Amino acid sequence: MTLADRLEMLRSSLSNCQLVAFGDAEARLILKAAHATSMPRETLDHLCEEATTCFATADMMGAQGASANEALVLTERESRVYLRANNRTDFLCVVSALSEDPDAVTEQGLRALHEIAGAA
Repeated sequence: MTLADRLEMLRSSLSNCQLVAFGDAEARLILKAAHATSMPRETLDHLCEEATTCFATADMMGAQGASANEALVLTERESRVYLRANNRTDFLCVVSALSEDPDAVTEQGLRALHEIAGAA
């Protein structure tokens, strides 16, 4: 299964998901994305920057080397869940409607991310 297939599978498994993107925080680049409607590159760049900021902040705030591998950003229109595996630089971003359960998004997203990371 390709990376594009895995991202699309995750996006379609969440009923209110608009976008799933896989990126690299160190390179500051979204490598692949699955989305229901056209997504401007600027939007993807913003999501990558936001993920980088979330994880860098978590790393700075971490106690005794511990850091967060999950971040949730809420806006008036959507939720953005950012996930990384084992403090790696690659991450997954899931953008969905506020009605989507963030715990379910996190659970399914982590499962997909571990599959992607394991295949890399």
